[in-house]
Amino acid sequence: MKFLVVGVFLFVALVQVKALTDKQKELLAQHYKQCVELSKVDPTVLQKARSGDFANDDKLKQHILCIAKKSGFQNEAGVLQRSVIKTKLKEALKGDEVKTQELVNTCAVAKPDPKLQAFEAFKCIYQKAKINLL
Repeated sequence: MKFLVVGVFLFVALVQVKALTDKQKELLAQHYKQCVELSKVDPTVLQKARSGDFANDDKLKQHILCIAKKSGFQNEAGVLQRSVIKTKLKEALKGDEVKTQELVNTCAVAKPDPKLQAFEAFKCIYQKAKINLL
C-alpha cells in the first residue's frame, strides 16, 4: 500500500514539473515575441547573434535589454540583478558553482548604459560558456 501511495505521489510531482516546464517555455516565447515587436530587430541579425555573431546593432541591443529585463537579469531601471543571473547560470551550468561565479564576475559588469550592459553581458556569457540567452 505504501508503494502505491509513493508511486501516485511521484506521478503527480512529475506531472506538475512538466506543467511548470511548459509554462516556463510559454513565458519565454511570450517574452521573445514581445521583445521582437518592441525592438523591431532584423531576424537575420538576431539569428546571427544566437550563433555568437553579435552585431553592433541598436535594435539588437534593445532586444537584448528587453530579454534581460523580462528574464530578471536587469530590473526596470536597468540595474543588474546578480543573484538572479547567478541562479539562472548555475542551472544552465548544471550546478557548477566555480564556473557560475567566474561568469558572473566576468560578465555581469555594471555600465552606465543599461542597453550596452545587457548586450555586453549576453555576448560575454555566450563567448565564455556558449550559453545562448536569446
